[in-house]
Amino acid sequence: MTVTAPARRPRRYRLLPLLGAAALAGPILGGLVLAGCTSIIPGADRDPPQLYELRPARSFKANLPRIRAQLLVEIPTASASLRSSRIAIKMQPTRLDYLVDSEWTDLATNLLQTLLVESFDNSGRIAGVARQGSGLRTDYLLKSDLREFHAEMYQGAPARIRIRIHVRLVRWTDRDIVASRTFEASALLAGESNDAIVAGFDTAIGGVLNQVVEWSLRRMHRESRRRAASHRAGR
Repeated sequence: MTVTAPARRPRRYRLLPLLGAAALAGPILGGLVLAGCTSIIPGADRDPPQLYELRPARSFKANLPRIRAQLLVEIPTASASLRSSRIAIKMQPTRLDYLVDSEWTDLATNLLQTLLVESFDNSGRIAGVARQGSGLRTDYLLKSDLREFHAEMYQGAPARIRIRIHVRLVRWTDRDIVASRTFEASALLAGESNDAIVAGFDTAIGGVLNQVVEWSLRRMHRESRRRAASHRAGR
């Protein structure tokens, strides 16, 4: 496992005057010939990062209600440090670093949106689910805020993954919040390699996704029954 601190502000470079650049063209080209395939672009010779993805939830409780409603899932909000494809790690409680040469396949917030959509779909208990902006007619909107999504590698303490997300279920017709709740999960790491860290993320996110899907389905079912009873009483 290799970590790096958040990237610093890039260095400013002065551009060469046109005549000066032309005068230097010969020596530069000669240097390139001697250097073979070495690039003059900073970082161009680095190997591409190893990409990792996480799996959606696939196993749910058998007694979940079946919902005749459709749901749109928003991209979660998050702090700037988590709106990134880099894999966050904390060596100290107040310091955030990132794994070197390893990244998620997408921004963490986009990745979570995809996992939520696929997890709801895997439950087989909802009429339809899609990302917001897909054009799907909807009954509910799932809004969320990703608050923790990192590995903790504190000295003297067991290494673990920590994930915390706050969820709001919103009725589409009047944008009223039906219910809200915070979900969190952690998973102990089996090692300190990048693969072991990602495996811990996969375990922890699976627990969070299960909780969010099952809670949301039950809340939508309860809301549907309440509205049906109110409709009957108003006749």
